[in-house]
Amino acid sequence: MKLIKRIFPFAIIFSIIFVFIRHSTFYDTRVLVESLTGVQTLFGAIGIIFSIIAAFVIQKEWEQWNALVDAVKGEVDGLEKLYLWSNNFSPDIREKVHGNIADYLRLIIKEGWQLSERGERSPEIERIFDELSTTIYHVSATVPQFATATFALFSRIMDARSKRLLYSAEHVPDLLNHTLGFAAFLLIGLSMFVGVRIEWLAYLFTISIACLVYSVFLVLYDLNRPLEPGDWHITTKEYEYLLAQITQ
Repeated sequence: MKLIKRIFPFAIIFSIIFVFIRHSTFYDTRVLVESLTGVQTLFGAIGIIFSIIAAFVIQKEWEQWNALVDAVKGEVDGLEKLYLWSNNFSPDIREKVHGNIADYLRLIIKEGWQLSERGERSPEIERIFDELSTTIYHVSATVPQFATATFALFSRIMDARSKRLLYSAEHVPDLLNHTLGFAAFLLIGLSMFVGVRIEWLAYLFTISIACLVYSVFLVLYDLNRPLEPGDWHITTKEYEYLLAQITQ
């Protein structure tokens, strides 16, 4: 539904421009109709170039999206297991671990998400995570029989966290992003000048091409910004759910 809501205003604006161009003296439609073969060839070449570039970028971004989803799930799952596992520790260590995990989750939800998207780190989140790390290392002194399993679990959390921070900040290079935007603009704009004798058929084909190109561009835009609100994006829902579980 969100995609339709975003395409609908675009389709209206495109239709207005199409009608204006077709019924104005801006150019002679008959000239384009008579040179239909040449125009189609040139237009098709631009479409092929855009399709190839878009396909490679979507594939790469989709792989990165899946890796980010796995990293988020791995981090939340690890924190939940550490929370439950820490019930075996001494009361003072257990309370520290529980408090650190709760504070870490709150900060991720409050500010960590936005900073991760920009490739930045919150000093407060780093401090809390360092405290949790120090507390975990104290486990070997209080409950040495749990040290190996605890360190292995914490290592998985650190690995998932590092991947989350890495994939959150990776975006399509600006030059490639601008190239895709320019190619999309060319396809949408030039589609209005493809000569078709029957006007309603010309409109049907051109608006179909324009909406398709615009939809692909929206997909690329959302994939390149996985943590920002869009038609689909990764949220802090799992962190919020875990925080609600451990603080109830």
